[in-house]
Amino acid sequence: MTQREVIISHAAKMFVEQGVKAVRMDDIAQELSVSKRTLYEIFGDKEGLLYESIKHYSEVTCEVRAKQIAELDNDLEIMLLNLRSMVDQAPTSFRMRRNIRRFYPAVYNRLNDELSSKAKMEMKSWVDSCIVKGYFDKNVNADFVVEILQNSSQGIFLNETDVENTHRVRIEMMTYSLIIFIRGLCTPKGMKIIDDCFNKYFGTPQI
Repeated sequence: MTQREVIISHAAKMFVEQGVKAVRMDDIAQELSVSKRTLYEIFGDKEGLLYESIKHYSEVTCEVRAKQIAELDNDLEIMLLNLRSMVDQAPTSFRMRRNIRRFYPAVYNRLNDELSSKAKMEMKSWVDSCIVKGYFDKNVNADFVVEILQNSSQGIFLNETDVENTHRVRIEMMTYSLIIFIRGLCTPKGMKIIDDCFNKYFGTPQI
């Protein structure tokens, strides 16, 4: 790995674990035994490093998911396994998004434009494939499905008014909403597959 790659990888870990506001350029320099001047020469400022670090974190997360689905050949199961991974990562990813949006809005807007667009395209490809394979009803509007899946999950995890909801409760809420919504899209052909997959990846559906 190059020095730049090493810095990005370590900084990403620090931002995720300690928080984007708490981690200073001094902390990163000390952690990596490099000068702060080196960080500024490579990345310009903290926002430049933060952008590269969160982008790296997202790419690594996608690579992990890609390895998980490499041996699967059922498009509906691939979609559900990816959603399972998103559910698991939701507390961290939404906390990061909320804090970046609050403290570094320019970085948030840049990342949101890039990563949200990529996520929507990926999710739409799963939905389109499930429609073509006959797992979802042929009249399903893939664009609407993607919007609903993203908006419902964001609504659960970005809502700060309900202090009673711990991350675990929110994960359960997100899982339950996925079960109800995705089952509603299924044809009889897809119903057996989705029940088996939910049992495998989410636990037995309680409907």
